[in-house]
Amino acid sequence: MLHLFASFGGLVLRRPGIPSGIACFVVMILVCEMAMAQMAGDPWQGLRIDAVRITLIPQPESGETRTALEDRVRRALDLFPGTAFRNLFLDWGLSKLKSEPWVGDAQAELMPGDSGGVVIEVRVTVSDQAKASARAPAFPNLHQGADSLVKVKLMASGLAYANHNAWYGQPGAFVGANPLASKPAGAGWAPWAEGATEVGIQGIGPITSSVYAYGSLSWLQSGSVGSELFTNEPRTYGGLEDAYAGLIFGKTWNDGARLVFNLSAGRQPFQIADGMLIRITAGNGFDRAGLQLNPRWAADNLLLAEARYNTWRIQTFQLDPDELPAIDSRTIINGVNIDAGLGTARQWGLTWLYVPQSDYGYYTPSAAGTRAGLEVIDARLSWLPTAPGGAGPYAKTELGYQINHVNSFPMRAWAGYVEGGYTLAGLRFSPSLSYRLSYFSGDNPATTTYERWDPLLSGGTPEEWVQGINHYNMFQDSNVIAQRIQVQLRPSRTTEVVPQLWLFNADQTNNLGGTLAQLAGRTLGWELNLTGKYYPTRHLYFQGSIAITGPLSGVDGAVDGHLTPWVSAMLLALVNY
Repeated sequence: MLHLFASFGGLVLRRPGIPSGIACFVVMILVCEMAMAQMAGDPWQGLRIDAVRITLIPQPESGETRTALEDRVRRALDLFPGTAFRNLFLDWGLSKLKSEPWVGDAQAELMPGDSGGVVIEVRVTVSDQAKASARAPAFPNLHQGADSLVKVKLMASGLAYANHNAWYGQPGAFVGANPLASKPAGAGWAPWAEGATEVGIQGIGPITSSVYAYGSLSWLQSGSVGSELFTNEPRTYGGLEDAYAGLIFGKTWNDGARLVFNLSAGRQPFQIADGMLIRITAGNGFDRAGLQLNPRWAADNLLLAEARYNTWRIQTFQLDPDELPAIDSRTIINGVNIDAGLGTARQWGLTWLYVPQSDYGYYTPSAAGTRAGLEVIDARLSWLPTAPGGAGPYAKTELGYQINHVNSFPMRAWAGYVEGGYTLAGLRFSPSLSYRLSYFSGDNPATTTYERWDPLLSGGTPEEWVQGINHYNMFQDSNVIAQRIQVQLRPSRTTEVVPQLWLFNADQTNNLGGTLAQLAGRTLGWELNLTGKYYPTRHLYFQGSIAITGPLSGVDGAVDGHLTPWVSAMLLALVNY
């Protein structure tokens, strides 16, 4: 939530009678109030589809027959690698499959891909017996036809969390001036629990033979109890989550070429690529509870127009994130996103963003500005030569540039990463080892240009852009150089274990806008964490993690008092339909 609390600081800074130095110090504390999402209300929703695997039962003896049936399955599913995963569209595809006279049953399971996406495994039972009558819909489906579906949307999740020596045992040094941190966790153990339930209805159906309308409407209730990072006050909150509608239409030619248009508007989540620019489009924590559970993902409003032709996609959008009401920065983001090579070995993308309005604040020791007028240009490239689960290397890189000529001082900032990995599919647990180096520029106070990278709506999970489970609470994606060594282990088809080792440095010792305004050096800290995941079905998900994080001289020398390593542990259970 870095973007949310900086906006509050902007309001403080512009109030008459408040010295700018004090206001900047308040901003420095407020921006660390909440980490961006570490868990997801739905761990699969919005992820890139890495592969769609089809198994026919029984397997046809003829290769030609098998290929023809698999092609019919893919056309009915209408899910293709490179697109964003949505539960609704998967359920719709399965419903269409089950209406086929040659299909006895169709089920799907989900599993993580090697490079951050999701793999869909579909098992289709082939039957040569004619169906006597239409099958009655089973939960969560309320209605299912040959090309239409109405279903219940249901999510229930619970999380138990505990910190030991949060904020390195010195919360006053990091959040002591934060008026929202009434009773922050600190030395010793501090446990708490969170829960959330989302209930709604969603569906899709034809308007004409080639135009379909879809939509979703849901309500989400969340609550927290215990001693979390900032308070020990019990809280509950309920509010609208999904409230969107859309149209999808297109054409498929006999040679397999496919053109699809997707237009949508309303409260819905949105993500670009791996989420370095945009991933978290709703605020959690504070009066909404769910600080670590992060059940809310829908933006206040997203206007999205998308066209895809085979492996090419272009998106134009206007995004209004759902920020916490008390500190709403009124940020609007307009953008164009282009992806090419989707679902192939070589993929590239290009994004342009513009912020026409925002109260989110930028600060130097002597001046203040806002995000309004920010432009972002981002280019990315990935090389994924092997199919998910296969042995072989992969590589990804991304580079972003920010400029703002409208601000009260000129801004130029840079960010990017390089990542390489290798999957050893022939070894036990099929380990996938990767290294990532990421860079987010900091502000050099000796120049008139503001160089601190604006993290926008970056975030996600520790495998995405939450850089360190504990460390990210103190240093988000600004003025940070992070190195990550990660191993993905798969003891079985339904389990995954992910250990990570992190080393963090700062780009500049000036850290105004972060938890510590001035660092004693550029070495920030290290972290070792371990995450385990168990997904027995696509509707059940369990996750546990433990992390230990230690300070280095750049932080230790900037804080009075003794700092001790921060340890956290978490258990999560989720049911999702």
